[in-house]
Amino acid sequence: MNIRCLPHLNTKQAWLNFCKREVSCCFTEQPEAMVDFQTTYLMITVLERNTRHGKQAMKYSLGSRSSMAPAWKFIKACDFNLEIMIDGLAQINFDGNVRDNSLLKAHTDLTVRKFFSRDRSIISPGNLGRLIPLTAPPAHWELRHLACLLANQQYQDMRTEQLALPGNDQFMVEFRGIPTPEIQSMLAEIINQPQLWQVRPHPNDSSRLTILRQNTPLCSFEPNFHTPKPKIAQRGTRWTSAVNG
Repeated sequence: MNIRCLPHLNTKQAWLNFCKREVSCCFTEQPEAMVDFQTTYLMITVLERNTRHGKQAMKYSLGSRSSMAPAWKFIKACDFNLEIMIDGLAQINFDGNVRDNSLLKAHTDLTVRKFFSRDRSIISPGNLGRLIPLTAPPAHWELRHLACLLANQQYQDMRTEQLALPGNDQFMVEFRGIPTPEIQSMLAEIINQPQLWQVRPHPNDSSRLTILRQNTPLCSFEPNFHTPKPKIAQRGTRWTSAVNG
């Protein structure tokens, strides 16, 4: 699933725009967080620049089993400002009666939980940067450029560059024999373990890039700098009306 990275969710209009999207999940840059509206629960995962995987991230769950109204009341009470929500949640004493906190007294049907995220694939937007399409080749290729190309499917003619036989430095398989790595799995590894990956111009073809893992060539491709078409249509959803109410 493609998860949109938004500049913020700190205004009513930002929430309205978020609600119009088909996917009710997004990252935010300010503050750094992941927001997910799962049926009647609002899930807020607090991220920091040094967050490399979800098990480092604190997560809050707010809502009710029967209705999304308590979660929306909480959002409105915080003036549609995600920063206020996160700051307020951080001050709650979860060792005592959570509902005694002034932030939640007006929401008697609201259940609030705090726990560490279990999703290892989460990484902070500030650490990763927005994976926007490239429109031109950079002066020097870096992993973040490679991640942008792979995330936006700006590649063509993907070929394997793995050795056909261990220790055989002469015979490179380009068209068949060894399959190319799965793109999404490779992108996830590049994001989570960047120290293992490299990207370089192909030694025999200046129009291609080579992807290496631990300095071993895996595959090569031709970058495509055309801007891809949007994948997610903006349209009203069943939960758009709740924020307008």
